[in-house]
Amino acid sequence: MSNIDHCLERLALLDRADRLLNEVRVYGQHGTIRETLAQHRLLLGEAKRHLDSARSVGRFG
Repeated sequence: MSNIDHCLERLALLDRADRLLNEVRVYGQHGTIRETLAQHRLLLGEAKRHLDSARSVGRFG
């Protein structure tokens, strides 16, 4: 994979993480606080996975 491909893949992963983090901010409280926190935890976990993947892109190639 070329450097440009690595950069594009990293940008795509960062973009996904950014969209998820925006959902946490935009879609505030729906339902109980417990439900809201559980949904935020899921979104933040998924965003973290995308950030971790973006961090590792190109390290082993």
